[in-house]
Amino acid sequence: MEITNQNPDETPLLTQGDLALAAYALSEVFNSYLEQYQENDYGDLSKEQMETSMNNLRTAFVKFDSLLKVMNDKGGNNESQSNET
Repeated sequence: MEITNQNPDETPLLTQGDLALAAYALSEVFNSYLEQYQENDYGDLSKEQMETSMNNLRTAFVKFDSLLKVMNDKGGNNESQSNET
């Protein structure tokens, strides 16, 4: 999988914007689950299933967020190296 920072409408590749959108969507779903969890409303799930789902959402968010941070750090390093030459 190749990741690019090009316009998402002009490339079939995964962009940083795509990753940011995915991370945001995960955080919104987690927050929705958290609100229901705090109200003891587990829907069709058991409490344990709800907790597992929330942990999986949180873990996925952390992975996406970390990937974006690394990409931004590398992008910043590449720009500073380009400016030095």
